[in-house]
Amino acid sequence: MNKKVLIIEDETDLADIIRDYLKKDNFEVSICNSGSEALNIFDKVQPNIVLLDLMLPGISGLEILRSIRLQSTLPVIIISAKETELDRILGLELGADDYMVKPFSIKELVARVKAQLRRVTTFTNVQIDEKSIFRFCDVEVNRVSRVVKKSEVEIQFTVKEFDILLFMLSHSNQVFSKQQLYEQVWGFEEYGDLNTVVIHIQKIREKLALVNCIVTVRSVGYRYNGDLL
Repeated sequence: MNKKVLIIEDETDLADIIRDYLKKDNFEVSICNSGSEALNIFDKVQPNIVLLDLMLPGISGLEILRSIRLQSTLPVIIISAKETELDRILGLELGADDYMVKPFSIKELVARVKAQLRRVTTFTNVQIDEKSIFRFCDVEVNRVSRVVKKSEVEIQFTVKEFDILLFMLSHSNQVFSKQQLYEQVWGFEEYGDLNTVVIHIQKIREKLALVNCIVTVRSVGYRYNGDLL
């Protein structure tokens, strides 16, 4: 497992505590306390995961997230004092993979970091005998390169958006609850907001411009409802 973590957090005491906990698990940790410096440090460090505060001096965390998503699909966990549903939805829609509201348990944060990296590793190390390319309608999903194309034009997907789509395609016409999708894609049961799944499904539908590619089964969950070419 690649274990380079970049913490972008202006509360220096909190950043130091998180770093100390991560180092106990042999993570390589870099800290940035300013939004204006974050992207330069991101390019220099090339982390495997980012812990990102939203309220930063210089450039806001949301602007940093937008910039990261233009060049990378690596996991990003927002760590913020902003706790409204709107803040959570906006962060997730911009491409964050998880959202933790301050104050939070540092041990839980470390568990989430491990889970995010574990899921990336699992979905990257595919087996040779697995179907590598899924095609439906005018969409092509490449499991190995993690590229999604619609009408031969590449569509940018976040890590979790891709993982959900891939999982649903791999289990065509099966129904999964939000809880089951969360466990399969995020990799743990006891943490997190299941509405995260709803938001990611909505983004997949919007990006593919196919409302019915993943259908809602009322009071049950979701199902990929189509034939694969």
